Amino acid sequence: MLKIKELSHQYGKQVIIDQLSIETQKSGLHVFAGANGSGKSTLFRLVAGFDIPHKGTIEVNQLSNADDYRNQLGISLEPFKTEPDLSVAQILSMAQQEKGVKDEVIDLWLNFWELKDVRNKRFKELSVGMVKRLSLIISLIGNPDILIWDEPFNGLDPLGIEKLQDLIEQEIKAGKLILLSTHLLSELSNTIEKAFIMEDGQVKKTLTKDELNTSDDKSTILKWLQVQA
Repeated sequence: MLKIKELSHQYGKQVIIDQLSIETQKSGLHVFAGANGSGKSTLFRLVAGFDIPHKGTIEVNQLSNADDYRNQLGISLEPFKTEPDLSVAQILSMAQQEKGVKDEVIDLWLNFWELKDVRNKRFKELSVGMVKRLSLIISLIGNPDILIWDEPFNGLDPLGIEKLQDLIEQEIKAGKLILLSTHLLSELSNTIEKAFIMEDGQVKKTLTKDELNTSDDKSTILKWLQVQA
């Protein structure tokens, strides 16, 4: 469960997150939707503990220190960067050592995301879609309870999108909490537990699962998002 209370953050004089307060369920898909610049990526960096908020609190499963809860997180942020001359195998080996998982786990995800044939390629030689798949693999290693995926559909081809949609359903059934940001309307689906609609670092509207499954409410929010995009 994620609880955020009166969270504010800024870069220089520019306010990115503005007194934001939200709460999620213990599991299920929770989508953060909004146009580019609405604060989604910064919010995820704050939850992951990569940036320290100027004001407010973040609590993950009743823990308020990111160093204490980070091992529960599987993180894929946008953009994913690393040493350009490292190979896919080397990058995954470091993640494997950090998470303490067996070779079979790495092979499983390489096969799922169809990256086994490029494991010896250097990072700088990968396509945008391959980079996204690699980032998602790293987030999944160690079977974390909470997945934080920033724009996970970006760069994926139709097959990759289908694989990710299937994976989301599997992880929901396994009781995982998925925090997923997006600005693409096509990614909204009936699997969403709650949707937070962001603008200017604030949550302008929150929709529950029941509201998302009501045609009138869904039509209204989709029209609102189209104006913002």
